[in-house]
Parts: sequence; structure tokens; C-alpha cells
Amino acid sequence: MRRLVRWLYPGLRIKRWMLLFSMGLVLLIFGGTLVLNYQLLSMVEEQFFRFIYQVTGQYNYAILALWGFLLALSGAACMLVSIRKLVKRFISLLVPQESKVSEQMLNRVIRARGPKVTAIGGGHGLSMLLRGLKNKTSNLTAIVTVADDGGSSGRLREEMDIIAPGDLRNCLVAMADKESLLEESFQYRFGGTGELAGHSLGNLFLAALIEEFGNAENALQAASRILNVRGQVIPATTDKVRLSAVMEDGATVVGETEIAGYPARIRRLSTLPAEPHAVPSAAEAILQSDLIILGPGSLYTSVLPNLLVPDLLRAIRESDAPCLYVCNVMTQPGETDGFTVSDHLKALIEHIGPDVIDFVLVNDGRPSEAVLERYKAAGAEPVAIDEAEVKKLGVTLIQADLLGEARGAVHDASVLAEELVRLNGLLHAHIAPELLDEYLRRSR
Repeated sequence: MRRLVRWLYPGLRIKRWMLLFSMGLVLLIFGGTLVLNYQLLSMVEEQFFRFIYQVTGQYNYAILALWGFLLALSGAACMLVSIRKLVKRFISLLVPQESKVSEQMLNRVIRARGPKVTAIGGGHGLSMLLRGLKNKTSNLTAIVTVADDGGSSGRLREEMDIIAPGDLRNCLVAMADKESLLEESFQYRFGGTGELAGHSLGNLFLAALIEEFGNAENALQAASRILNVRGQVIPATTDKVRLSAVMEDGATVVGETEIAGYPARIRRLSTLPAEPHAVPSAAEAILQSDLIILGPGSLYTSVLPNLLVPDLLRAIRESDAPCLYVCNVMTQPGETDGFTVSDHLKALIEHIGPDVIDFVLVNDGRPSEAVLERYKAAGAEPVAIDEAEVKKLGVTLIQADLLGEARGAVHDASVLAEELVRLNGLLHAHIAPELLDEYLRRSR
């Protein structure tokens, strides 16, 4: 019964057609009456009256009305059953899980009314975020770094002269409607020793589309239609960009893979070429956003490369939407050893300038001890929250337990998405920034 009621929920645009069907039925009955002629109907009516009298032994208006009501109810029930069976049959041919169609339609309507969110980053952090947000809004844009030069992505960009497809692939999979099946297929890596060895199926799929459609934008639009992606995935730039870093020991290291593996800390990050061109649709998505999210993910190799594209940084500055940085749960060996929340923000501000990031969302939950031991062995520790230092940077700190029931050392996708959507609603309700964190804590 509950599934039937869902068809009457506001926004599905079902009730208007039910009303039209009812009007059509009335016209059909009236037209049929004119065609059949009143005399014929009178004869049928007279025979029916006699049948009622024989059955009940009496004849009056109350009995006639009761029989009329029962006949009308029977007719309506027959119509409802037949239409429902017919619709179910059509749906069973088109949609495997037909019993959930009304729920799926309602969820689609709710997502279509969701906030316009632009998430900027790369790597596993961004794809995790997208997995949660795609269930909250379909007005979702992922702007993805393409500076990866290692593994399958690095080989394809060198051999085919294309942008790195790896992070784009991960985001497409994360935002796809049938994520589990696609992830298993797209993340498959060929073995052996031939030319395909080490390549993932998803990377080859994107590379083929880029070659077929001539550019990455058209290829990603085609991939999104094929995979039924909720939202859009856009590369930060279509330039063949590479990262260059000046390390604390004075060395200059070129290439994301080399930078990630270098033993010294990063002092300054830049790109080659120095000012890559932004994809116009990426800048447009930022300008139309209700909320701009940076991260989570590797600070220097996932988040910052996008912000080093001048047009994207300019769009963030010009946008009326609040810009929120999601800080990592743990430090990253080789990139952010010993970093606090304010250290992450300082690194961003040193590269992009002040007054860009309005809020920082940090996890204040504690992972399980077993998980902490594993991370400690790898040289990682929880990012310390230094509230006073964050405040000095002019950024509003928001704390929440973002780990979920698993108590791992990474954000829980569903919990993080729920917090971001709630935060977006409060930001647009114009709650004072200094009261925001306290208000959120009370409302959880």
C-alpha cells in the first residue's frame, strides 16, 4: 500500500494524468451512451431492475443506489488492477527492479531539487565524496585534476597525447547509477606482460572516447550518458599539465609521481605550463554553484592542482557561493607529515591567497585503536584541530564526527554528504558564522 501511495507524492507529475484519464473515462461513457441510444440502455436497466426485485423481493431507491455503488466499485477495481498489471508488465521489461520504481522516481525528483554543488579535487577523496553526494543531489559537478603521470594514466597520456584519465574514471564510476557493477568492470586491470598489462578497462574506455570524439569534454559527456551519471564530470583543464614542486631541501621535482615519492616536504607547487587554461564549463559550474567544496584528498597532488588553474581560482573568487575545504582525517606521509588543520589551510592560502576559503570542515571523531595502529605504522596520524590558529586565518571552523559506524580513518561518504547538505542549508539561511558550529552541534 505504501508503494501505491508514493505515486501520489507531490512532484512526480502523476496526479494530473490520473485526472485526465478520469475525464477521458467520463467522456467515453457519455459518448458510448449517445451511440448506444437511450432506449437500448433503458431495456438493460429494466432487466436489471427485475433481477434486483427477484433477488431481494423489494425495490426502492436505497437498494438501487447500493447496487449501483457496488457495480461502480467493481468497475473501478477492475480498471485499477488491469492498469496496474499493464504498467508492471511494461516496467518489468524496461526496469529490472520494478517494485522500487515509485521510490526511484521520488528519489530522482528529490535529487533534482537538491543544491548545486561543485566538488573540486581528485584521487580517492573526491570519488568518496561524490558517492555520498550523488544520493543527495543530481545538480552535482566534479572538477577533477588531470596532472596524474603514473601508472596506466601516465602511459596513456604519453602514448596517446591525452589528459590523464584515471581520476576522471574514478569520478564517473562514483557518480554512476549502477556503481557496484561498473566499479568491478572499470577498475579491472589487465595482467600479463603485453601492451595492455597494467591498464585499467575504464582508462582504455575513456581514452577511446577521447580519440573518437576529438576532445575530453565531449568524451566525458558521452561517457556520462552511457553510464547514466548523476551530474557531470569535468576536467580542470585540457592542457597536458604536469606538476612541479620546490622541496624544502631546495630541489625541484617534476611530475606527480616523483613529487609524491620524494623524501622532503613540499615548499611550493606550480604547474607546467604555468597558467593552464580552464575548461569553460568548469568555471561556469563554479559561478552557478550553491556550495563549492575543496577536497578531501591529497593536499598538494589532488586539491591544489585545480586551484593553480587561474580561471578556476578566479571563478571561485567571483562566485557568491561559500567555499568550504574538507580537511583530511589523517596526515599523509610525504606530503603533510605533522600537519594540523591550520597547516593545511596555510599551505592553501600561500598558493591561492587569502579570502578564498570561507569554511573548513574537520572530523572530530576518533578512529578505532586498531585502525590508528595501522596508520601509525605507515607514518600517519590524526590531523590535530588547532582552533585558535584556524581563527587567525579568517576561516570558520566546523567540527563533526564524520567517520560513521565503521570508525575507519577516512570519511564515511554518507555521513559526510549528510553534513554538507545540512551545512549548505544553514549557510543559505544566513546564520552567523561564529554561531554556525554551535548550531550544527545542537541540531545533530
